Amino acid sequence: MSSMIYDLNGIPVQIEYRRIKNINLYIRPPAGEVLVTAPKGTPSGRIKKFVDSKEEWIRLHQEKMRAQAGKGEAGQPTKGQIEKMKKQVLQYAKKWEPVMGVHASGWTFRWMKTRWGSCTPRTGKIRLNTKLIFCPEECLEYVLVHELCHLIEPSHNQRFQNYMTKFLPDWKIRRKRLRESGV
Repeated sequence: MSSMIYDLNGIPVQIEYRRIKNINLYIRPPAGEVLVTAPKGTPSGRIKKFVDSKEEWIRLHQEKMRAQAGKGEAGQPTKGQIEKMKKQVLQYAKKWEPVMGVHASGWTFRWMKTRWGSCTPRTGKIRLNTKLIFCPEECLEYVLVHELCHLIEPSHNQRFQNYMTKFLPDWKIRRKRLRESGV
């Protein structure tokens, strides 16, 4: 496999020749390095023309990637951020479990696409979305109390909402803030 570096108006682009059929463009996290792979034998002029046509796209995606660099690779939280979140959750659990008269049997932290948290009332296990790291801390507390309420009332009925209001009177404001967080 041979390679070369092409200067795209100040952006170094690594070009690698491989046993493939098409020219491919990659922006590598976390720093946004640019890699172009091309079929062996492709004229360098054709590759450079392809890269030049993608300059705006490359710059846009490099900016996005650099903006997310504080969030870890490709927007994912770093291990340090997850550890900080775990400590916060355990502090909130210590505060809320005695007040609510419940106890979670275990906490799991993972990146979820569609939920902020989930609870299995039968086992007492609660899962929290690591995206909460990028939200205001009051939103983390809201989701934690929400999931702990499911240990009392599994559904989202009026009884559940009454518990939320009892334990966290401003829960609707926090929920709105969470939805508006843009995460």
